[in-house]
Amino acid sequence: MADRRRIAGLWLTLCLAAGAAWSAGMEFSQVSITLGEDDRIYVDAQVQYQLTQTLGEALNNGVPLTFVTHVQMRRAGAWLWESDVVEFRLSSVLRHRPLSGLYEVRSLEIPDGQVFATREAAQRYMGRIRDLALIERSKLDAADEYLIRLESYLDVEALPLPLRPQAYFSSEWELEAEPWEWQIRP
Repeated sequence: MADRRRIAGLWLTLCLAAGAAWSAGMEFSQVSITLGEDDRIYVDAQVQYQLTQTLGEALNNGVPLTFVTHVQMRRAGAWLWESDVVEFRLSSVLRHRPLSGLYEVRSLEIPDGQVFATREAAQRYMGRIRDLALIERSKLDAADEYLIRLESYLDVEALPLPLRPQAYFSSEWELEAEPWEWQIRP
């Protein structure tokens, strides 16, 4: 009986360890594309962030982490050299203030930052994309289909210079969401 409990406990420990290893990452959730009353196409999305242990330690030791969400709209089937219809790069910096214990999120596009008591609240706020106006529908060719693509990743180039070589060669510093794509016809 004791052996069975020990084996069950070991199995549970292995499952929890595997789950913890797989839980680090990013993903898009609640993505929607809508047509507003002003004839503009809007995107709403939520990026969920799960930091690796290395990234969490770096953040808690004062290293700012910059995350980029790339929003792109192209004509479906466009050649590589064709320009995008619309392209945005939304960058946010997540910092931990060790003296106060607070987390700060600052968008590089907007000078004001927000402060949070927990890292989870800061990550939830940082991943929120609401009412991002892409383009007016009247500017699109109704005969074409368009591909909207969202990507999100940790910007390794924004890390402090001494950390970059380690980040280039370690999977602990890799953090990116599976790209989200959707085709629309205006």
